[in-house]
Amino acid sequence: MKTLLITLLLAVPLFAETATELNKTPSLMECEMIIEMFNFSIGQGNPLTKEQINGVIEACDGQVKHQKTIDTMKKLLGTIEEK
Repeated sequence: MKTLLITLLLAVPLFAETATELNKTPSLMECEMIIEMFNFSIGQGNPLTKEQINGVIEACDGQVKHQKTIDTMKKLLGTIEEK
């Protein structure tokens, strides 16, 4: 199960790039799927990584429904990079 989760998380940027190239804005469904994968990973006790945060930001940037989440992720990314 952990291997599957890691594989999905590594594939997140691939999905985000494909959707961004085709539509210029990722779909809401894709955004919500990536947020759920992120939450599941954190819920399982996995460490927080810059790649995960960037995946959520890329997949959801431009989605009004999740703008608060994106703003929080951008702030979080700034604090992780400073360390």
